[in-house]
Amino acid sequence: MASVEEEAPQAAGAHKRTVVIAIDGSKQAEQAVDWYAKFLHKPDNLVYLVHAPEGPNVEMSKGMNLNEGEIQKMVQKERKETEKIRNKFEEKLKAHNMNGQIKTVYNKPGEAIVTAALDVRADMVVMGTRGMGTIRRTLLGSVSDYVVHHAHCPVIVCRQ
Repeated sequence: MASVEEEAPQAAGAHKRTVVIAIDGSKQAEQAVDWYAKFLHKPDNLVYLVHAPEGPNVEMSKGMNLNEGEIQKMVQKERKETEKIRNKFEEKLKAHNMNGQIKTVYNKPGEAIVTAALDVRADMVVMGTRGMGTIRRTLLGSVSDYVVHHAHCPVIVCRQ
């Protein structure tokens, strides 16, 4: 089950459209926010920036013989990175004068984005793509492919 941390919206009131924008530490996520702000954003839209940290994978690390201290270091590193991402995107919300909030959701990224979009009754999802090669995408899967095929609403994938 995914857990969610969220902040209060910057401004309360009625809104026309609810939009989820997937974010992470990538340049593509920043470009997706900027693209949305430039081409689609309306002042009465409510924007949720959804971050799903991939975090240390304890199952995978079992074979690495990591002790509790090393696992805690991995968790702390992920927390710092999450805070850095939140701060960067809070500034983007302000810079683009968007009414919104940042949601951090702990689950597999594709599932987290789809669930968050459903939870907030999103009218659309906007996300970037890292442009993985065919072999890597086939082996690992693509978050954007997952969201496109499982979201309940339209999904815009911004290619840069």
